[in-house]
Amino acid sequence: MTDASIQTTLTPEEWKFVLALRDIPESPLRDKVSTLFTELVRFIEQPRCMGMQSDGFPCGTPHTSCEECQQMFQVLDDLTARLPRLA
Repeated sequence: MTDASIQTTLTPEEWKFVLALRDIPESPLRDKVSTLFTELVRFIEQPRCMGMQSDGFPCGTPHTSCEECQQMFQVLDDLTARLPRLA
């Protein structure tokens, strides 16, 4: 990790995530979480179908279907359900 300073504006939700990631001690677990999050965001940023979504956002590639978007939602829901809840 570099110590380069980056000037940007973050929403409260983005700032909350950055602080949570920074609170994880340097370790292989932190590296794995960071890598997983980066890959997950990269995957989600690249829309997979040409269909027009209900919010009017067109997906960007004709090689997959909206069913794949639904599968991604299912994966995220499954991960969410498996996370331990903090009291």
